[in-house]
Amino acid sequence: MTKTDRLTELFGKQIVQGAYAPGSALPSEAELCERFDTSRNVMREVIKVLSTKKLIDAQRHRGLFVMPQEQWNYLDADVLEWALEKGTNPELIKSLIEVRSLIEPTISRWAAERATAVDLVAIEASYNDMAANLTNVHAFQEADILFHKAILDATHNVVIQQLSDAVSALQRAIFDYTFLTGMDHMELTIREHKELFDAIRCKHIQAAEDASHKMVTRTAQRADIELGKETGLS
Repeated sequence: MTKTDRLTELFGKQIVQGAYAPGSALPSEAELCERFDTSRNVMREVIKVLSTKKLIDAQRHRGLFVMPQEQWNYLDADVLEWALEKGTNPELIKSLIEVRSLIEPTISRWAAERATAVDLVAIEASYNDMAANLTNVHAFQEADILFHKAILDATHNVVIQQLSDAVSALQRAIFDYTFLTGMDHMELTIREHKELFDAIRCKHIQAAEDASHKMVTRTAQRADIELGKETGLS
């Protein structure tokens, strides 16, 4: 990790985790250089990166400001990680799950319509990796992410494909609230993914959409239970 990367992470976390209020002015570039013991060139690169993540608004002749929270790029993997690292954020988790519920059934439907033989090989390979790692949670989760990425790629929609990294980041961000590790739950997850893969492979369009909808609905239900436990509402 470069010095720029380290400072981007440090400063980004400070902003996202509340060290500076949304809408407030940030220290000047010179003050930030002194605070982080770095050069202007490095600090300018850090500011540039955090601006692309919609955390900083660099206004010419006015200075640096924290962007309003609703404008932060929550589809950025770093922003998601920093936001959730500090503790439970029920509204953010629910928003992320709502996005999955909105887009994934349609993505699955398009994949069933358009998947090529090459796409099916990629989907099946990821499914097989999931099935082979029932006792390795990390490997199972990464294979799960690749499974959904392969389905997204199978839509052959160039705009949707540009969301691939964002969708993977979204899925990774909510695993702690939606993923159950008991063998019964792991096997149920495998069956759900097999049902979705079979529907796509057989070009059963409605079945693919329904299988995906069932999957994200169960994900939302698990999240509600886990969030309820953490917030004392269940």
